[in-house]
Amino acid sequence: LTGMILGYQAQLARDLAGYQKAAAGIDALLPKLLKLTTGNAILNEEFLNPRGINVVKKRKGNFIVWGDRTLQSGDPEWTWRHQRKLMSHYENTLLENLDQFIFQINDPATQDDAKVALITFFRPEYVKRALRGDTFEQACIIKIDAENNTDLTMSQGDMHAAITLKLAETVERFVITIGKQGVNENVA
Repeated sequence: LTGMILGYQAQLARDLAGYQKAAAGIDALLPKLLKLTTGNAILNEEFLNPRGINVVKKRKGNFIVWGDRTLQSGDPEWTWRHQRKLMSHYENTLLENLDQFIFQINDPATQDDAKVALITFFRPEYVKRALRGDTFEQACIIKIDAENNTDLTMSQGDMHAAITLKLAETVERFVITIGKQGVNENVA
């Protein structure tokens, strides 16, 4: 089961060029799964999912992954597994690909070049909806200037970039409110 779920997650990440979408829901089919170890028991997903125990359930003859929560670690910032994977992907990709700034002159010109490289990296993430905001500047804030690169930090060989990302959120519940229109209610 774990191998099938990880395989589906890898396939989705490949198809979407990233980890911005939860690998769960009606499209998260596990086609080779024949039966669950829990048998026909119906698990209480309203109890399990918020605690980070995601269920696999049968729907229309298929087994699907139903949940993307992380185990409760006491940190409400990291509710979703795919968001943790996305941030890990960003960190590792940036570490692997920004060596061009090592041993460069540590000055505002290099800081500007680094900011351009970071914007170039994150703009496609905004376009594919991994980051949210009305504008790219709302979704991705990159601070690399004299305020976080003081004479002291530069003399120690450090160049600091502070990046704040507004990650796309996930629908876990679709709440529908429906009611009867009363005589005194406005139809407009």
